[in-house]
Amino acid sequence: MSKTKTYFTNEVEKQVDEITNQYLNGLITEDAAVKNISSIDNLELVGLTKDNISDHLFYATEDAKESQ
Repeated sequence: MSKTKTYFTNEVEKQVDEITNQYLNGLITEDAAVKNISSIDNLELVGLTKDNISDHLFYATEDAKESQ
């Protein structure tokens, strides 16, 4: 993978993680999280599409429950 693609992939991951953590901490609603994540440019670099963001949030919630 080129350095440029790696850079942009890492930036998208950081943005998705930040929004996901806000959702998990109860700072934003699921609708707000979906809206915020779907507005990220190059979202497809991390395997997310507008159709599977809710799934991502569901599994993030399940993972957070398991790690407690």
